[in-house]
Formats: sequence, structure tokens, C-alpha cells
Amino acid sequence: MRIYPVSQNSAISFKRQLTKAEEAEMQKITAEAKNVLGNTGNSVLVVHDACLPQAASRNIGVANILGSDSANFFDFAKTYWGINTVQMLPQGEFVKKGRAGMVCAYGYSALGLNDSLISMEALTQPHWKNLLQQNEFNGIVQANDKFDKSTMVNFDNIYSENSGFQKMLRKSFARFMALDAEEPLKKEFVKFKEENADWLKPKGLYAILKKQNDGKDYYDWDSELDRTLFEANENYSSEVKAARISEILASDYTEAEFLNYRQFLAHKHLQEGRENLNKQGLKLFGDIPINFSDDEKWANPSAFKKDYYIGSNDWKASCIDYDSLTEPTSSALKLLKRKFGLAAQRYDGIRVDAGWMYINPRMVQRDTKQIRRLELGDKVMKLIEKEFASVKGGKFSPEDITYEFKAGPDEFSMFNGSKLRPEVAERVVILESEYLNNGWGFREHYLNVSGFKPKGFIFGVGDHTAQPLAQIALGLPDSVETFKSGTSNPVYRREGHARVLSKVFGDDVESLSQPMNFVRAKFADLMGAKHNFVFFMDALGKTARFDAQGLNDSDNYRFKIVEGYKADYHKNIQNGLGLNLPDVLSKAFEKAELQEKHANLYKKLQEYARILKEKDSQAVLKVQPPVSTGKIGYVACVLACVSGALLLGSALFSKPSEN
Repeated sequence: MRIYPVSQNSAISFKRQLTKAEEAEMQKITAEAKNVLGNTGNSVLVVHDACLPQAASRNIGVANILGSDSANFFDFAKTYWGINTVQMLPQGEFVKKGRAGMVCAYGYSALGLNDSLISMEALTQPHWKNLLQQNEFNGIVQANDKFDKSTMVNFDNIYSENSGFQKMLRKSFARFMALDAEEPLKKEFVKFKEENADWLKPKGLYAILKKQNDGKDYYDWDSELDRTLFEANENYSSEVKAARISEILASDYTEAEFLNYRQFLAHKHLQEGRENLNKQGLKLFGDIPINFSDDEKWANPSAFKKDYYIGSNDWKASCIDYDSLTEPTSSALKLLKRKFGLAAQRYDGIRVDAGWMYINPRMVQRDTKQIRRLELGDKVMKLIEKEFASVKGGKFSPEDITYEFKAGPDEFSMFNGSKLRPEVAERVVILESEYLNNGWGFREHYLNVSGFKPKGFIFGVGDHTAQPLAQIALGLPDSVETFKSGTSNPVYRREGHARVLSKVFGDDVESLSQPMNFVRAKFADLMGAKHNFVFFMDALGKTARFDAQGLNDSDNYRFKIVEGYKADYHKNIQNGLGLNLPDVLSKAFEKAELQEKHANLYKKLQEYARILKEKDSQAVLKVQPPVSTGKIGYVACVLACVSGALLLGSALFSKPSEN
């Protein structure tokens, strides 16, 4: 069923936009305030590049970091949210959709890059030899004809074999291959293939064989030789295998070259986008998933444990051979080093997904489901860091590698008793306040009780999997936790969080239970951390859950930043749900009792906070077009109604906080 929620985005208009001079001053004072508070490290915006805004004339369905729309958004985020780093969700080569059409970036390839990184618009430019004509690019835009194209990513318009994107990509490929061999781009292409042949050639072979096997993956191929082409198999000599590889390439060399071309474009466009970000004063971080794709397992069989997987039963990630990871000549270590070496080439810094799996991996036997653990200490992490540093050279900083250690109680703990494990204490750990309670989830506890060093953690309210901050602030239940509990009792967070926040900030619980004050306090606690991060949906004040871990169905990872994101953001600031940075910093000043010592700065913060919160006197809430359904349509409908009622009351009757 389709749901028509009452939108949190009312018809309230922003009373007056900041001038360029005011934006510059606000950026200056917020930077100064952050410095006073000790927020001097990485201030990270976490975003999925596919969801970046696109003007209607350029909306091909899936965005990337290259182009004016993305550059303008990053300038906005730098000005209004004080970021100095952009961290993308995984940008690996798209593999396939999951059940019910669900897309998850953490299931992508570990070595290859995604087609969505290719800027088709850039190919219309002279420096790309006009590999596409403007009308051909316009045709890709026109093919994105989904009714929700302005609010939701359209992956099909990029990845479907017969999509306009793929057709035009092949057309550009034909033109590229016709270029003179002395053309600089052509020479770069040849060099790229040579430097990456170890992983590009197997991917080309796999693409040909998958095409010849009706799209099936290697474990379903009829030919034993093809299935085991890179395995030690006594039935086939190395000469037979070499001959078969030559035969495969000869059968469809164009397909292998097309894959090389796509990877070359994605690599080049990612680097151009990164250079643009660096010019804007922003670093680019990548998210490096724990997983590998099927073609990577096929091409590196001795690097994996065939009969094991890692992770829960619903994702069953490939299990690298952890037993040999610390052996200098092992296939597993070679593959892992290649993975992180490529990451170092592509990004200024990285997030290491499921980092605890490199310390104390949890391996599950496929048939018996028996669990096997291995204690590796920080040996593997040191190897990862050494490889990253060797590529970066003098540009390497340990604070540019962050580790995710979030895990269930039966999976991993960052503590040995009451003390941090040394492997954890010596690195930058990602910490959140999603599970805020008296013994976890706020900055003072992390520093004074848990034992983290100021430079040893990066702090945020929640990542892409968390319940949206706006949902919690509005008193809405956590649909994922409710579903996991297997009961009809909804799981609520706001009141429990408000009780903890009242102790942290000295405010009364009732006041902190009001959405605007709740959001303000949650964000304010981040500002004293040396490193912090914010997920783009939370910064914008969105109530939709980006990744509901299966409950979103095909809407997972598809919530787009709309073209009119500035007005959208300002409306949510007025409703108290978005990140009002000067307001949040003034709250952090009050907590640290800095408002008198830095009176002029505090006054300026309050002034800009007030301007951003100004409302018109008239406010009418609108009913929006249909949105996400999924397995929890009934729950979503209830949430939407509750949300609308709360926002209507807030918009019509509440006076904005002046604190």
C-alpha cells in the first residue's frame, strides 16, 4: 500500500536568506567557536554519493561527486554545518540488488568502482573529447521518468543493461576506442590497465563468462574448468588454464575492454571530484566494506575460507582466510593489502567497516553454523595501516583512518573488563549516541569513564543504519528495534535520552523532551569532541530512515537530497529538527560555561541561531506524494500521522526557543 504522510516540510517560508557576507561571517564565527570548544580535528559529513542533489536538467537518477550540483551542496554543508571532510558510503562496483529490490552499498565490490561514479555530463566536455553529445546526455535524463525522481534515487536508470545510461556508455566507449593511440587520454587508459591488471583482468574474464552463462555467478556455471579457473585443481594443468583464459578473452575481448573503460572513467572522475573537494578545503574519506564480491572470490580462491562466512545469516559476507592474514606471502594478505592500497590511492582517509573483524573475527561454518573465533590483536590492523601509509607517504595521518567497532554483545566488545582493549585505545574509533544511557553514549563518559583519548574517537548521533534523530526527537518508535524484538511493544528512545541529557546539560527533562531542545542538545554534545561526524539525513532534519536493514524494501539507500535542499533545510530548522550549527554551538558554550569568557562570540552565535530559526506567522502543513511502503506499511502510516500531528502543533502553536 502507498502512504500519504503529512510532511514535516510545511509551507513556512524562511524569513530572509543570509547574504553572502553573512554566510562568510557565520562560517568564520562557527569555526572559531569549534576551535574554542576543542573540535579541531575532522568534522565529517557522511553521505551516499548516489543521493547528492541534481538539477532537473541533470537528474539521471543517480548522482556522483563530480559536477556543479555536488560542489554547491558541499559549499552549503561547509558553511552551514562546519564540515571539513566528506565521507562517502562504499563506492565499490555495483553487484546486484537484494531481496525485494533492496540496494545496500555494503554488498558492493571491494576492488572495483561503481558505474555511478562516471559523470556522463563530463563526457560531453572538450577535455573528454566530447565522447557524448549533449542531446545524448539529455536522453539519459529523459529516461529517468519515475514519478518520484526528484526525491528518490533511480538505480535502474544506471545499472539496467538496457538503460539509456548503459547504452550511451557503450556509445562513448566506441568513440573512445576510435581515438588515436597517441591521444593523452588513450595513453592514460593503457597505463591504468597495466597498473591494475592484477584485478582488472580477472574482472574482465568474469564479465565475459557471466554474460555467456546467462547472468549467473560462478558457482552456477556448468563448466568445472571455468568455475575453478584460478583454483589449484589437479584435473587441469596450468597450460590448460592459460589456454582457456586466452580463449575466453578472444571470444569477447570487447566486453573485457568495456569493463576496463568503465573502471578507468570511474577512477578518473572520482579523482577529479576529490580534487574539486580539496580545492573547496574539504577532504574526501572512503568507506571500505568488510565484504568482497563473487568475482573477487572466484579470482582469489586461496584467499578465502570456502566453508565459512562472516556476519549474520541475512548477509553472510565472504570469509577471508584469517588464519593466514599475518603470513607475509599469503594470498589473503596480498588481497587485503591490494584492497587498502587502492583505498589509499582513491581517498584522503578511510572508514574501516566492521573493524573488529580484524581483531577477533567471528567465522560461521556454513553447514553446521558452528562459530569459530580467532584472536589477532592488532597485527592485521598494523598491516592495513602500513599499506595505507606506504601509498600516502608524508601525507599519512593515523587520525585519517577511523574504525567501526559497533557489534552485538556476542560478537565483540571494545573492553577487557573495565579497560579499553589496547587495539582499540590506540586508534580512532567511531562512537555514537544512538544508544544513549547513563553509562554510554555521551562525550564525558567516553572521556572520563570509558578511557578514550580526546583524539581517539570520532563522535556522532548516528550513522546510516541508526534511527533518525528527527524520529527520536518527535517521540516516534524505532521500527527496526521493535521488529527485532519480535513483539508488538514499540521501542521508544526520546524520554530515556532526555533523562541522560538532563544530567549532561543540567536542564530539566520536560524541556529536553521538546523536539527542538532535544535535537539541539544531542548535536551540542558532539561539539566538544576533537573529531565529530553527522549523517546527511540528520543534518537536514529528515524523518525517513535511510537504511532500515531490510524493512525499507526497495526504498533502502534511495532517499535523495532534493534540488531545493536549502529551502527544505531551513523549514526543518524552523521546525527544530535540522542542524542549526550556531544554535548548537551556543548550547555547547553554555555547557562549558564559556558564554562570559567569549561574550562577543557567544552573542554572534545566538544572533545567527535566531535568524535561522525565524518563521513567518502563517504556517500550513502540506500532504506529500506517496513515499516508502515496505513490510511495515501500517507502522509507517501511524508514524506519519503522529509526525504530522506533532509538527502541526509545533508549527502553529510553539514559540521557537531563544536559548
